[in-house]
Amino acid sequence: MSSLCGMAKRLTWLRQKAEHDPLRYFCPTPPQKSYLADKAPIKALIGGNQVGKTLATCALLLYHCLGRHPYYRTDPPPIEAWLITHSHEQSRTIQQKLYDMIPKAELDPSCEFVRGKGFRGLAPLVKFRNGSIIRIKTANQGLGLASATANLVCIDEPVDQSTFNELVARTSRGGAGGKRGTVAISLTPVGGVDVMYIKEMIDRGLISAHRAPLTVDATTPVGLPKGYLLSQEQIDKITEAYLPYDREARINGSFDVAPIGVVFENFEQEMISSQPVPRGGDYRFCVGIDHGSNPGSQVAILSCVDMRDPQNPRIFVLGEYTSGQAPPEHHAQAILEMLKKHSVDPKLCKWTGDGEHRGRDQYKMSNIMLMRAFESILGYPPRNLPFTVRRARKGRHSVYVGASMIHAIMSRKHFWIRPECTQTIKSIQSWTMKRTQSARSRDPYGHAIDALRYGLLPILDYRPNIPQHIKVY
Repeated sequence: MSSLCGMAKRLTWLRQKAEHDPLRYFCPTPPQKSYLADKAPIKALIGGNQVGKTLATCALLLYHCLGRHPYYRTDPPPIEAWLITHSHEQSRTIQQKLYDMIPKAELDPSCEFVRGKGFRGLAPLVKFRNGSIIRIKTANQGLGLASATANLVCIDEPVDQSTFNELVARTSRGGAGGKRGTVAISLTPVGGVDVMYIKEMIDRGLISAHRAPLTVDATTPVGLPKGYLLSQEQIDKITEAYLPYDREARINGSFDVAPIGVVFENFEQEMISSQPVPRGGDYRFCVGIDHGSNPGSQVAILSCVDMRDPQNPRIFVLGEYTSGQAPPEHHAQAILEMLKKHSVDPKLCKWTGDGEHRGRDQYKMSNIMLMRAFESILGYPPRNLPFTVRRARKGRHSVYVGASMIHAIMSRKHFWIRPECTQTIKSIQSWTMKRTQSARSRDPYGHAIDALRYGLLPILDYRPNIPQHIKVY
């Protein structure tokens, strides 16, 4: 018993030490270690999602700022380092990881951090007792470099070529004694920023590249048992949602991203089925609605989600309603008839619509207008409808998130659709992802896909791991 108590005390002591100085106990993976140990003036860690690129960036910043690099001698503190992120959203995420790794005794007392918001100040700044600082900048807001120089620049996910060249120039005399400083970039080579210039610089020997594929070996810290962080089963679960055109980039960090073809290449004829939906248990009904005035652009889709196993949901697409310009009452009546056909109580559905369609007055359509029409048809007093058509979750990643969710469920062969849902079937078989909003607005197959994902996302609350810099509408 005494030996067990002694072991418990030892573990408690080690945990306290790690919390006090987490950097000392950071254990890198093989790709992280080779990247961190590289003395090259410009270096890159290239890999898929979930391989620890951001953690390596945080470690590199702290090694330099604290003069505690375990692999080579750095400029003595104090130094000036920059952390470049794509957006404020991405910045908050990496600031949290950076704060969690910082030895708290090394922080300057004036440096304040608030969880969920990051380091405080008009311009986020990390100050250390030794005088070193990390300036946190976002590329999409302008870097405001002026004549500044830095000892170290860390770029988390790619920036455009002109910005990259400017950052390299700012480190050309940023090191001790006017020597060249270091530029380090970590990236997954996908998204709205053209990254082929990085590949060209690697091919010319101007950037020292380190590959970090999403494999068990590459994600296991040095000295720890294989699969310590991610098992092969977990990796398979992550990668099944990746869409075909950027799959190699997200898994292996490949620069050779395929052209965007049909997204749901895993949709099979056997998924078109009239099998009855079981009742009872945890079955949830939802209606997703995309508003529009052009023929076929007003779409409502009724789905049933089997949530008995939340880790492996099953989707049944039961019905669709498609139309063009029509009064809200016409749309509302047709949608209610669709639910009645399948014996679904509208009060038991989760309703999600895309907010509103902003056409000319006679072409406008919105969630509010639809709810007022439901009230009139069902006989409820104004603003007393027992269900709400909520606004769909949107954002820079919403299309990719929804598509990857459906793709993953199809990969598990847990997706079925009734043969009478002809427009939705055709859309699934033909839809290609568009990178601009204008292209999406002209897409005849996008309306059904939008309605489908609007309805499913609130139930499944699906949040895949997607780099923050992706720009896919």
